[in-house]
Amino acid sequence: MYPDLNRECEQPDPTQVARAQEFGLLVDRVQACRVCPRMEGRTRVLGPGNGNIGAAVMFVAEAPGRLGGDRFHIPLYGDQTGRNFELLLQISGMPRTAIFVTNAVLCNPRKGNGTNDTPSGTEVKACSAHLRATIELLQPRFVVSLGGVALRSLGIIEPHGATLAGAVGKPFSWFERLLVPLYHPGPRALIRRPMLLQMEDYRQLGELARN
Repeated sequence: MYPDLNRECEQPDPTQVARAQEFGLLVDRVQACRVCPRMEGRTRVLGPGNGNIGAAVMFVAEAPGRLGGDRFHIPLYGDQTGRNFELLLQISGMPRTAIFVTNAVLCNPRKGNGTNDTPSGTEVKACSAHLRATIELLQPRFVVSLGGVALRSLGIIEPHGATLAGAVGKPFSWFERLLVPLYHPGPRALIRRPMLLQMEDYRQLGELARN
């Protein structure tokens, strides 16, 4: 149904083989990263669980959740945010096997009481090199930012001047591809962008990706 979202063929071509090898090296670098002190002991959520490295659509969220990505090593999976995301993907018509999902910060930031925290600007900046390397390696046609932190992290890679409220659902050229800002699928974000509106955002995203 989505031949242009999954650029892999039955017989892997040399480009795909090389990409897989380079992705493995990138994963190794991320797993060895110790730049952010409060991320010590956290899961570095980058690996096979992120999805299809030949995908044309890459989603960039904020950070792995304590009960989701940090536990299962799969971004946007296993907690309420992950369940919301799965529902929205169904609306878009894009199967999870045809996309790639990552985060602005690849480890779970936590408060002193152990609950999820927003990543600091320093942490986002430190992880932006990994995000840039991922985009440059996978070369997706579309980058979909989920939430304000993700959108700002992409602005570190290449300035865009967009705000989430002003650009939600509006694709624009960025870093030699199209950037589509959407709201985060987490429960808190649903207060600002209710599920019915997010469902329509994903329906339109699916149409865009098919064209």
